[in-house]
Amino acid sequence: MPAKLLHRLLIAPLPYVPQSVVWQMSRRYVAGTNLDGAYKTVRDLNALGCSATVDVLGEDSTSLAEVETARDLYLEALTGVSEQLLDCNASIKLSDMGLRFDTDLCYQVLETIVESAGRYGNFVRIDMEDSSVTSITLDIYRKLREEHENVGTVIQSCLHRSKDDIQSLLDADIAHVRLCKGIYVEPQEIAYTDPDDIRQSYQDLLVQLFEGGATKVGIATHDPLLVEHAEATIERLKIDKTRYEFQMLLGVAGTIRARLVAEGHPLRVYVPFGERWHAYSMRRLRENPGIAMHIIRNLFTRS
Repeated sequence: MPAKLLHRLLIAPLPYVPQSVVWQMSRRYVAGTNLDGAYKTVRDLNALGCSATVDVLGEDSTSLAEVETARDLYLEALTGVSEQLLDCNASIKLSDMGLRFDTDLCYQVLETIVESAGRYGNFVRIDMEDSSVTSITLDIYRKLREEHENVGTVIQSCLHRSKDDIQSLLDADIAHVRLCKGIYVEPQEIAYTDPDDIRQSYQDLLVQLFEGGATKVGIATHDPLLVEHAEATIERLKIDKTRYEFQMLLGVAGTIRARLVAEGHPLRVYVPFGERWHAYSMRRLRENPGIAMHIIRNLFTRS
């Protein structure tokens, strides 16, 4: 059976799987539903030689109340990280801060969080979402960088525009960038859709960032070929460890992660947590048909 067809067959039943079953598998990808779980996961990762970045799960807020709830949780998280002396920063989706219904509110809330992080000597990463908000996300980032250095952004290698976006950030000397492939389904007119093209774009953009003098690059990938290319590029260009870090998702590519840490590469793990864990978990499971198969098998196995 073709791999793509098998994948579709495995993920098709997932929307009908009880949340209690999904949660059993999700615990490898999600650090619990509250801050205590996130702190524990970060502490465990720090003990393994990894940094972390916490993410309050959620996107596309539609009300001021939702935005304020997310804001307050981030502020609490930054305080807790500082008090517990954890090696951990924060990643934020702007749509969770009201981007889609009030850009001024979004900016004000984000600046409040960035200022709080700055008081603790910490850092905030602005996550990138789908292409409909790429430009406004980068505009907000540029505006924040006029006053705050402790903030970075994300570039997706799947988008045709990314080379120009990176050059613009390099020219402005604000290229503190996480480079990822991108998970959103985009039209061919604006994005590469072939995996090999996305991978080649990633390699080209990584070299562009390093050769262009980026302040710091987050090499966010679990793709073994891209990891190997990044290692070779770091060696060839003699990139100092202060200018890069590998970044990986919680629960993914543990063997590669352990090897990179053992070899002395800086590595940060993305630690999502919160009440809205189900949608995130379903996305991770759709990307991993092996785990999906395990869940489906559990449904038909007597305890």
